[in-house]
Amino acid sequence: MLAGVIIGPNALGLVQDREMIDAAAEVGVILLLFTIGIEFSLETLARISRLIFIGGGLQVGLTIGVTTGALMLFGVPWQAAVFTGMLLSLSSTAIIMKLLADRNETSTEPGQASLGVLIFQDLAVVAMVLVVPLLGGEGSGALGILWALTKAVLIIVAVLLVARRLMPRVLEAVARTCSPEIFLLTVIAICFGTAYLTSLAGVSLSLGAFLAGLMVSESRFGQQAFSEILPLQILFSAAFFISVGILLDLQFLFNNLPAVLLGIVVVVALKGII
Repeated sequence: MLAGVIIGPNALGLVQDREMIDAAAEVGVILLLFTIGIEFSLETLARISRLIFIGGGLQVGLTIGVTTGALMLFGVPWQAAVFTGMLLSLSSTAIIMKLLADRNETSTEPGQASLGVLIFQDLAVVAMVLVVPLLGGEGSGALGILWALTKAVLIIVAVLLVARRLMPRVLEAVARTCSPEIFLLTVIAICFGTAYLTSLAGVSLSLGAFLAGLMVSESRFGQQAFSEILPLQILFSAAFFISVGILLDLQFLFNNLPAVLLGIVVVVALKGII
């Protein structure tokens, strides 16, 4: 992150092509969530289903509700208050899961609780993207939102069915070729292909990549896939954190330091209590 701040357009200006950095960062997020998915299993996912739907639903719903109510007390229009609440309810899946992975805590109870909430947040984004135009007086209404959520659920169910029925056979056949190159390319194709297909239904790329990892985890070659993809994941994850640093506008930070610090305290306190 610090390297990104230094080389970004708001400091030394060594990097001007933001699109290239953003593309590499997106690859990093996909590979990071893919490797985390490999470390889990469908049984683990079923075990934390209450954390996903009840825990995640309460976290997102309460954050939006409390933020909306608080801002309206200060005279903010309800549309802007709801939009701000939606922003505050979300977290960075890539950053949180990277921190948990570095501490070997992804399989602990706090790690699985965090993952459950993050999965719900990624699903909630599908609805939020459709709600935002409604707040501005546009959009396709409740039926459009319902259809988008239905599509997202159907494609997730389809991915999980493929994971259980088809994926072990595919990786078995590829492994029989005894070609490390073909195996690696197949794993990468599964990762990016699944992420792309889920994105067509409005589901985030990160959740799609996590589901792809779950698919591979159902095969006995899951750990081999993990070891093959890990060097790429480390490389492109670095690009993700650099891209976060590049986004920081140092002049804005220094000019608005008290407001920024107050915002950090309020957001951390609010979400921590919830």
